[in-house]
Amino acid sequence: MEFLLFLSVLVTLGVIFVGRYHWSRRKLYLFAGKVSGPLAFPFVGNGLKFLCRKEDILNVFINETDQYPSPVRLWVGPKLILVVKDPTQMQIILQSSKIATKAFVYEFLEPFLGKGLFTANGLYHKTQRRLLQPLFSQRLIDGYSHIFQKHANKFVKQIEKHVGGPEFDISYYLHDSAFESTMDLMLEDKNDHSLDYKDVPQFVRRFYNIVFTRVRNFWFHFDFIYEKSSYFREQLMMRRLADTMIKEILDTRVPEVVQRIKNNEKPEDDRSPSMLESIQEMLQENPDCFSEKECIDHLMTFMATSQDTQSSAIAFTFMMLGAYPEIQDLVVQELREVLGQRTSLDFTDVTKLKYLEMCIKEAMRLYPVAPFIFRETTEEFQLENLIIPENVTVTLSIYHVHRDPKCWEKPNEYYPEHFSAEATTKRNPYAFIPFSAGPRKCIAQQYSYANMKILLSTVLLNYEIFCQQKVEDIQLTTDISIRPLGGYMIKIKPRSL
Repeated sequence: MEFLLFLSVLVTLGVIFVGRYHWSRRKLYLFAGKVSGPLAFPFVGNGLKFLCRKEDILNVFINETDQYPSPVRLWVGPKLILVVKDPTQMQIILQSSKIATKAFVYEFLEPFLGKGLFTANGLYHKTQRRLLQPLFSQRLIDGYSHIFQKHANKFVKQIEKHVGGPEFDISYYLHDSAFESTMDLMLEDKNDHSLDYKDVPQFVRRFYNIVFTRVRNFWFHFDFIYEKSSYFREQLMMRRLADTMIKEILDTRVPEVVQRIKNNEKPEDDRSPSMLESIQEMLQENPDCFSEKECIDHLMTFMATSQDTQSSAIAFTFMMLGAYPEIQDLVVQELREVLGQRTSLDFTDVTKLKYLEMCIKEAMRLYPVAPFIFRETTEEFQLENLIIPENVTVTLSIYHVHRDPKCWEKPNEYYPEHFSAEATTKRNPYAFIPFSAGPRKCIAQQYSYANMKILLSTVLLNYEIFCQQKVEDIQLTTDISIRPLGGYMIKIKPRSL
């Protein structure tokens, strides 16, 4: 009798708890009923669809959302996801300060990246962005061209052993080159420190895999579970190594840089000071603008994000130019017209390479390094005729908008003419956002384009590129970034100019 009484009380409390829980979410349910999307099941929502091989997740997501107009409703367990794939809707969202908070998944990046611009939110993000913005001015980027050229020349030598050989995955060389270039530019790293950091680029790639594993497996969303996993221990080890690397270089370089500033020594010619020197100048004027940890977090963020973004974008561009030799020939023709008999570039050349820029952008359109942007509503937000309640994860599908037939003449083809001046003026500017847009737009966009142009140009002046896979042949997978399932496979042979 007592057991039955206890059981009835327990059931009653359970019913009350469940009832209160669902009542508190009534706005979510009412809103979800107004938005189209695939059939969702109780408790799991659409989550079962994503319990598939890692390699298939991107295709599952595309298939689940393709057949519905934007925005699309998805339920992943109790979490409501709103997938936006219309450029006008994206413009409303990305221009608004009301929905600038990054979603919870970005918190999974913090153990490695720290509180850099990529993960920060709110007033802290605005303040730090305002401080860092001058480091990426066009004037400073122009003065980095000698660093970009130095590492491009080194890259050409590194891949020389593959001339005339079989296919190879160029991304490994690109990751190493991007890492060395970034360290040189950020910290004046001369590679004369006592520790060997050759594994750091691989750690960055591994870090993205770990984050994606955590995103996929909902039980790892809980810190108390994740922190007992081998993934967490591995992540801590990688961050410790990166911290040690940066601190050792800072300990060596900062006294030299501070002394140069006191002596009013300026870089030679039109060269820009390193980021480290620029930051130290800011600290001389305002010692409280960055703490040591903030400085390291920003450097870590720039190192990790620039390495992956540039490497993937350049690798996909190589694949496309190798698959479409007639386009590659036009790029080389432009290089010859701009450079004449010269084989190196400076900042004045970079702005003249219009067709090469079109080719890079077209590769980034088809293969955006970050295919999705995630935002979290912290208050009600009006999107056209919809009122989105708080606690909704808004997913901006860059992949979808970059292949929207309403925006692109040949959405599933490699067609650089998409970025001619005439075509660009006719298109919603939010139809192409590989670096995001609005107040959280990547501040290093022009830096990336300049670096990519110089490296691609230097390689194309030395080698012909071949790739057996055209757009329709490339199968994609994703972790945090989009990647070709079989790797970035190309062949090279000497170019006869």
